Amino acid sequence: MHITQIQLWISNFQQTVRFYRDTLDFKLLSADTRTASFRIGGSLFTLHHDPQQQFHYYHFAFNIPPNLFREAKAWVAERTKLLTEEGIDEADFGGITQANSFYIEDPAGNIVEFIARRETTPESPVLIFTREQVLGISEIGLATDETGEYAQRIQDLGIPVRGNEEVSLTQYLNFMGEYEDGSFIILSPLGRRWYFSSKLAISAPLVVHTDRGVVSNLSDYPALEKRREHV
Repeated sequence: MHITQIQLWISNFQQTVRFYRDTLDFKLLSADTRTASFRIGGSLFTLHHDPQQQFHYYHFAFNIPPNLFREAKAWVAERTKLLTEEGIDEADFGGITQANSFYIEDPAGNIVEFIARRETTPESPVLIFTREQVLGISEIGLATDETGEYAQRIQDLGIPVRGNEEVSLTQYLNFMGEYEDGSFIILSPLGRRWYFSSKLAISAPLVVHTDRGVVSNLSDYPALEKRREHV
């Protein structure tokens, strides 16, 4: 499974658009007063202005080449502050993940991860890190108290639980997607703390486009569903 686009609804819209355009130098494809879309490698990253000014925030991740992890971290650290966990500003995941990560927070309050997957993301032949080395959307968190229902909807699209693990309904994160693709919809229980942040997982309006179909919770947000723009 590959994530081709995510659509998020945020309140601090203009400042957040400027952050991705000017601070991180991401390629802006289109923008108006309500919606902005960026090209992130093989994915689209779309921000919508929340007309109700609700403070929604999300966790999502971008894939970067594993051989440029240090260069990517330095590049981002020159532009914005890295988040820390117990005084450490990066993570080294073993087990089934096998990756290195670092995190930032954007002006909308999103917890943004840059992740270098050692086994599934190809190395870059270019040894200098630029925005062109951000390869696509690696993860998007979907927090819900209806984990079983969403897991079934995602599986019905042909997207399995990573490693064919059993779905956890109340405690653990569920990584939906094949390991070898390095792209996951993360089903989280409400109230679980996002790593490298003090923020807890909350319900927030979200549309995830994949190469196997669309996952959306906009039916929980009728006002936004009526205004939804297809990008």
